[in-house]
Amino acid sequence: MECSTVLEQIVIPASAKEADAQTLYKVLSQVTDRRKRRGKRYEAALVLTLILLAKMSGQKGMSGIAQWARLRSEWVRTHLALARKSLPCGNTYQNVCDQIDLGELNQRLADFFAPAVEERVADESGAAVRQRLRHWVLDGKSLRGSHRPAHGQQAQSVLGLYDVQGQHVVIQRELMGKGHERKTALALVKELDLGGVVLSADALHTQPAWCTSVRRQGGDYLLIVKANQRLLRSDIALLFSEEPRPWLPEQSSYQINQGHGRTEVRTLRTSSQLNAYITPKWCDVAQVFQLQRRITRAQRTTTETVYGITSLAPQVAPPRCLLHLVRQHWLIENRLHWRRDVTLGEDSCTVSRGQAPQVLAMLNNVILALVDRLGFPNLAAQQRIFDAQPQHALNLILHPI
Repeated sequence: MECSTVLEQIVIPASAKEADAQTLYKVLSQVTDRRKRRGKRYEAALVLTLILLAKMSGQKGMSGIAQWARLRSEWVRTHLALARKSLPCGNTYQNVCDQIDLGELNQRLADFFAPAVEERVADESGAAVRQRLRHWVLDGKSLRGSHRPAHGQQAQSVLGLYDVQGQHVVIQRELMGKGHERKTALALVKELDLGGVVLSADALHTQPAWCTSVRRQGGDYLLIVKANQRLLRSDIALLFSEEPRPWLPEQSSYQINQGHGRTEVRTLRTSSQLNAYITPKWCDVAQVFQLQRRITRAQRTTTETVYGITSLAPQVAPPRCLLHLVRQHWLIENRLHWRRDVTLGEDSCTVSRGQAPQVLAMLNNVILALVDRLGFPNLAAQQRIFDAQPQHALNLILHPI
């Protein structure tokens, strides 16, 4: 979708005060600001909007954001109804990020982007079956730019829950340090309503307590089994150690993908034979599976085999569906983490004090959600457009999308 096709249909309100209640600006204005009244020269929503506009144009740190806004001071005062002649300095941006309610910002942004999604899942005959299956992916991430070895400061880390269909972050939570991801994730799951949700996570979370918590919250789980669950992995590997037998209740599907100079054949086999054996420990397990990837590149072929478990019944998630879900799991890396690190410069952002790194990470999530919601094909190209024509970026903040 071309930028001009979408943005020409959006009209900027005369000022930010006229923005509709469902706009991103209004969402930002509703977040609690803990600064004392005497110290509020600029409203928090205005400061957060300027951060968003500058980051959408390619800026990373507070000094760059402040300079970007000052260079466009006339335009900012006109479109954001700013009475003051001066614009915030870098310390003001830092202070606002430190004083807003982080949890409230997270929840309001999640509510703003949360769509009602229905996933179409194809059964083995190829007929489309409408299911209310939403796929959420959970993964931790280090904010590498906040690492300060000279001051003994470790990089801040966050735990993100990504809605694959909605293409937005459902929730982002601070991790209290390395080694806390599993405990934080388990506590987070216990707070969520997972009705109609398939929750996938990496092998770190392949634990009986995780499966029990997800099921208690009304959701289904999809987990990869690796060496941290050695006995379970060996049991599944033994089940699939021989070729399929026609008298055993086993299903399979395969997928061929070509691109980037390689051919990948993904074959997935599923079985319910182990259910009765492992269910006492692994709550409501409905299928185990083996996924084999054969990758041919430059006439050289490599094979990788992984195993997994899920509470999704074969009738709901046949092999073709599981293939799709397992592949979708990696969208949190490809569509979220990689673009935040590289295109939005999160890895090279040197902001490290207070909760500012986490606020900037949340606003990076917002930018990706906006770009994906409107179907812009290339984030870097879109940043250059926003930098040359900042009113296009402002449209997305002041107008309902």
